[in-house]
Amino acid sequence: MNLQPLYDVKERLEQAAIAGTGLLGEDFRLQRAAEALRPLTGASPVFGKIGAGLDKLLSALAEERSGLLLDVLALVDAVVYTQGKTGAEGDLVPLPAGGGQYQELSHSQLSPLLTALTGAGGGRMSQIRDTWESCPEWFGDYRVLPALVSGLGDSYGELADLDETILKAQGAAVVPLLKDGFDPAGKKEMARRVEVIAALEGAEATPWLREVLPQTKKDVRGAVILALGADPENAPLLLDLSKTERGAIREAVLRALARQDGEEVREFWTAEVAKAPEHVEFLKDNWTQWASDLAAAAFRSLLEEALPAEGRETQITYEGLLTLNCVQAAILGKSSPAMLDCWRWVDSQLPALSKVKRGQGVRHVDLGNGLPVWLLDSLCAAGPSPLCGLCRELWDQDRDSACYLPHALLAALLTRPAAETYEEFLPYFKRSVGVRKAQAIKSAFGHVFWSEKAGRYQASHDYYSVLIDRDSRISALYEPLDRRWFDLLFKIPNIEDILRRLVPPEDPELQNKLTVYQYRKILEGGHFIEEDVTRLREQGWTEWKGFLDNKVRKDGSMTTFAVTRLLNQTSLTGPEKAQELRDLFKIVQEQHAKSKRPTWPEQRVQEQIAAWEAE
Repeated sequence: MNLQPLYDVKERLEQAAIAGTGLLGEDFRLQRAAEALRPLTGASPVFGKIGAGLDKLLSALAEERSGLLLDVLALVDAVVYTQGKTGAEGDLVPLPAGGGQYQELSHSQLSPLLTALTGAGGGRMSQIRDTWESCPEWFGDYRVLPALVSGLGDSYGELADLDETILKAQGAAVVPLLKDGFDPAGKKEMARRVEVIAALEGAEATPWLREVLPQTKKDVRGAVILALGADPENAPLLLDLSKTERGAIREAVLRALARQDGEEVREFWTAEVAKAPEHVEFLKDNWTQWASDLAAAAFRSLLEEALPAEGRETQITYEGLLTLNCVQAAILGKSSPAMLDCWRWVDSQLPALSKVKRGQGVRHVDLGNGLPVWLLDSLCAAGPSPLCGLCRELWDQDRDSACYLPHALLAALLTRPAAETYEEFLPYFKRSVGVRKAQAIKSAFGHVFWSEKAGRYQASHDYYSVLIDRDSRISALYEPLDRRWFDLLFKIPNIEDILRRLVPPEDPELQNKLTVYQYRKILEGGHFIEEDVTRLREQGWTEWKGFLDNKVRKDGSMTTFAVTRLLNQTSLTGPEKAQELRDLFKIVQEQHAKSKRPTWPEQRVQEQIAAWEAE
């Protein structure tokens, strides 16, 4: 049935509704459309009703036309709506495997995201990140996934990294899409595809990786080789590649082999570290005993070279320090018997190692104090392990020295009940908390923090990595901290950063004590920054009178600009800030008269006072 006459009637009725019914009797186009519809009126009762309505409308009096027009137009609209259809030429075929799923998302909803994924210029990363946080399911849409894969080649590296993270979260279903159109000789985009496939499939990716390996080049080759390290069956292949590859590609082989185990692999690494001790760094995430033994041997060998020879001082060179830093990464968290013996040897050699001088190009070296810090970091990375017993052993040898006090305390927090740990160690601090013991407390508790996510106290050798969600070895304390520790911690100066990590946000009692601690530091005129004042205001602090007096007295370089900014961060009213500035200006004038310190421009001070008084 040809419904074009019905559509023509609808169009003319809509035009009449816009133009008004005054000219309806002279609308020959509507009359012509009504005539064309007449053959259809017998085909269906509804078409007959439309035809009758049109006849009545065209013959009606002027005052009756408006209501009749709306009635007929409503009926025509309803009929046309029932006749609508969608479609396209060709057969219906399923979406390609891994290409995503259909989601009822309009073009206007997806357009900003697709533009950010496929476009150029600034602002795109925030658009993608915000969408990922608020609507993660959108990235599984069949229109978005291909754009996400293409984004792996984005010239903005951080954006490509974000795309890679999002793809990994989609699961193994996206692997076919990543393999489709893969170019083994491609550039960074293809290398990122390999990284995502390896992360999603692990050892199951081996057949495909072996298939594409012969055709790979540069970055893609390195990514494929590194991915082969996930499968123990690839150890022979990787050992062969270690003999033929060079440069950055061989480094990928070494990283892959560092994930392997077995007699042949151990023999390879023994020979490799003997030739290049710095390569032991590749074993930093290998927790086998032989990897720990190799790291210990390389560590001791380098330190023995740095020890002063008889009758002369030894200098550590820039290259030697770089190698030593590589070894530090490898020993972190290792706790084999050989590693424990190495630390015992280090302890026995600390006096001699303290005398090692810095060579040309070395800015600073202090092995005597630095190596115990390395042991503390290693203890944090290892968590409950034989290193805990070693640290206790080293402390027991000389409890009068604070050298290993933080090690013993942290080891106890990791392995023993909280109350028992507190009761054993507190008397040691109560006798006297001098500079060294205060530093020991900072060193121990500086590695501990309250994790809101985990809901418990944890320890880490690198708190910064924890904050940015970078890979970091984290260990839980044996039990939550004994609250009595805070009575001691709040008495130690300049540890507000540590206290902020330790005090749970949901603990109002400790939060109040922390606020008082922070204010006391400012009141005493110690070092603080604008954000410290802001934080106090946000915590509800109201006792601001005279809080900058000591700071201004001690710091002759304080300017009116700096003081104004600090006062503006408080909860003081305008007149109250004006009075504080008057009092501070008197202090500056008095000190200027006594010691000739720089005074503040009086005109600027009075202008600021007037501005605050007017608020």
